[in-house]
Amino acid sequence: MSHSIPPKQSKIRLKIFGVLWILVLLNFIDRAALSIAMPLISEEFELTPAVQGWLLGSFFWTYLLFQIPGGWLLDRFGARKVVGWAGAVWGGFQLLGGLATSGIFLGATRLGLGATEAPVFPAAAKLNSRWLPSKERARGATFIDAATPAGSALGGIIVTALIGFTGGWRMAFILTGALTILVAVAYYFYLRDTPEEHPGVNEAELAHIRSDVDVADKALGGVLPRLADYARSSSFWGLWLGRLGWATVWWGIISWTPSYLSSAMGFDLAGLGWGTFAVYGMGVFGQLIAGWATDKFRARTTNYNGVMKTILAISGLGTVASILTLPFIDNGYLALVSLGLAVFFVQFGGVYWAFPAWLAPKPQVGKVGSVMNIASSAGGGLAPVIMGYAILAGGGSYTGAFVFLAAAAALYLLGSMTINFNRPLARMRQTVEA
Repeated sequence: MSHSIPPKQSKIRLKIFGVLWILVLLNFIDRAALSIAMPLISEEFELTPAVQGWLLGSFFWTYLLFQIPGGWLLDRFGARKVVGWAGAVWGGFQLLGGLATSGIFLGATRLGLGATEAPVFPAAAKLNSRWLPSKERARGATFIDAATPAGSALGGIIVTALIGFTGGWRMAFILTGALTILVAVAYYFYLRDTPEEHPGVNEAELAHIRSDVDVADKALGGVLPRLADYARSSSFWGLWLGRLGWATVWWGIISWTPSYLSSAMGFDLAGLGWGTFAVYGMGVFGQLIAGWATDKFRARTTNYNGVMKTILAISGLGTVASILTLPFIDNGYLALVSLGLAVFFVQFGGVYWAFPAWLAPKPQVGKVGSVMNIASSAGGGLAPVIMGYAILAGGGSYTGAFVFLAAAAALYLLGSMTINFNRPLARMRQTVEA
């Protein structure tokens, strides 16, 4: 008597996240190109530290403004169409940056880059909610967000290598922009918004994806929460302020580390490439460790608060302590160690991208992710500018800038401790109000 063997589970969800990871990687190579090349650009265009800060932060102002429209487009048209088109256009803006003839021209391309990159991380949160079971979402979120430090790290190597090979910074922008366009096209043709739409997903994988539910799913029923419901939620404001503090730290480090290593620590071009690679690369380990630990320990308990607040407390305290050592360091290699540790701990915060999928109703994941990313945009826009003025006021000293980053890390810690992970960010309404 023969018995049929159950079909082996397909692994399309892993390939979907792999393609998305590559696109996010290029996203951050494109973003990092400016900060890596800034010592050369500032010399060519004769930019003061304050002007450099505004240029480094310019990307984030349009990135912030387009978060809500981007989230609406995602919930309306899906991640495949929105990010596919946006990726092709942002690659074009990156390419144009290589043709800039002034700081104003270059700033305009960064504004375009910010507007078109706005939907990427909310799209990742939406795909996380559709393509992964709840028990895999922390690893999915941190896997995608690990492309952030990985792209920044590889950007350091790639951009400095291209500068050294071509004799200038312009080809780094042109080539990375062209590559982004190609990957965005591949993303569009391979991705599907839901597992049911993808021809490669079999019943076994679909059953696995739908095998468990998250906090927000358990609260289904009634009318979706409104803006006022979220505004009354302390967890929602904790999420927003925690993300603001996190982003201020991360983008402050990303924006000014190359100039700090070059001007304050005397690193040459080759040392700058490898130094930034080492610092940002530590974030990949932080992301992956946080994702693994979160899913592992959440699976053992329903007290999600205990798990998440322990992980986020380690992240926040470790970040504060690492940054506060920097004003006392005058050795370049020790500076790399402290910066690397700060990046390692702060990148535990990549798990934040699992929070919309866990704590918001599926029809609102894109919007909640976009609102959370407004905080990221604000932090990214403010950090380079405030640090630039602090450096200018300190006569080239980075002490004031590092104290500012430590305060932002404390905000990240405080906000994270305010989130209640045992219930949705806002309750479903039971009846339609007249």
